[in-house]
Amino acid sequence: MRVKNCRQLPVICSLLLFAKINQIQADGIYGNGTSARSMGMAGADVAWASDPLCAMTANPAALANLTNSEVNLGALAGLVDGHFSKPGVSSGDLDTTPQALPEGAIAIPVKKWPITIGLSVAPDSTLVANWHYYDPPGGLGAGTSYGYQQEESEILVLRSALGVGVKLNSQLSLGLSVGLLYNENRLKAPYTFQNLQSSSNPGIGRVDGAKTLLDLQTSGFGWDIQAGLIFQATTNLQFGVSYQSEATVDTTGDANGNPSAQFGASLPFHYDANVENKFPQTVTAGLSWKFYPQWRLALQMDWVNWANAFNTLPVRLSNGNNPTVNSVLAADFQDGIPLNWQDSFVYRAGIEYAVTENFSLRAGYCYGQNPVPDSTLLPLTAAIMEHTISVGAGYSIGRFTFDLAYQYSPPAKETVGASQILSGEYSNSSTEVSAHVLAFTTGIRF
Repeated sequence: MRVKNCRQLPVICSLLLFAKINQIQADGIYGNGTSARSMGMAGADVAWASDPLCAMTANPAALANLTNSEVNLGALAGLVDGHFSKPGVSSGDLDTTPQALPEGAIAIPVKKWPITIGLSVAPDSTLVANWHYYDPPGGLGAGTSYGYQQEESEILVLRSALGVGVKLNSQLSLGLSVGLLYNENRLKAPYTFQNLQSSSNPGIGRVDGAKTLLDLQTSGFGWDIQAGLIFQATTNLQFGVSYQSEATVDTTGDANGNPSAQFGASLPFHYDANVENKFPQTVTAGLSWKFYPQWRLALQMDWVNWANAFNTLPVRLSNGNNPTVNSVLAADFQDGIPLNWQDSFVYRAGIEYAVTENFSLRAGYCYGQNPVPDSTLLPLTAAIMEHTISVGAGYSIGRFTFDLAYQYSPPAKETVGASQILSGEYSNSSTEVSAHVLAFTTGIRF
């Protein structure tokens, strides 16, 4: 029940694959922390989410440990660098224009009760990715190309959540949050039909592999649940566990296109579009250990159930307005795009050093297994980065806190042999991506 931890139509899902500006790192579409404090330690905050924004996105049980009302406001900016190559046929790069987004949260303890209420608005997944390269020949007959393309893909997933943390005793806290998700998708690129099905045209499968230019936009709402606990074993050692539910988001909108290069004639069409996005459940566990008065170590492991979510992406087009296109396809049909992602584990480690009472330094490292098989990899679905390195700093004065973090995901490269995506455009190709993210968060206690 959740849209989330980075682009041909698999992009509708794969836009997620370069999801959230700070999510195009060593964790598939998920990010390595929310808020600069968490990001400075590579997202290892499930056992020590010490501000409202971390608590509302990592572990709502941490709300119960916030003794003062506090507001967090933050912004993050990032860019992705990428290169695509199919030797002798095509090569190109990602537009590296930086993107930026705001986020915020508030936590308010309830007087006379061991309860804290939280409210947050934060981007769960956000992508603006533009690839520039020559469309590799494919389609029916394997010779269809739409020439040089600026392939645009965008996804926005905004999570507005209400949470509560309850302190049961001096050692144990529980928490729960419910999120309202707004999901907006955009794809403008050549698209190859994969597995066409239509009740009105049983023979529609004969044009599997046909290629068209496509401009698709959909949006919709969904919801999710996150539950967690924090157990304080000793004064300096505590453990945290969090569960994020699976989510299905049904988005609707419009699809416009023209298969002119495939059929040798201009055939502009419009369909009503429906894309069902399914996103995986996750389980996170970790510890926070203040092993020396000025030092704190955080360790964390995430399990992401990609295999049950990113298997096939169903796309439905209906109410087609071009009679000629309808006679070849249908006025109403469904396509299924193979993804075949694999479950993955993500390992995080972060360390914080209190230089003074008011100033701290942080560093972290994250390794996440690449869930994307090379057989379904496209430049637009290249969520293949496995390593992320982070550094950060925090400063407090009176009621105010200021945190800054930088994350770098070094270049990751994956090569495709025989592509499972019809009709062979991306066989014998390679894609390389890397990312830089900068985040700033301020907090005010009152």
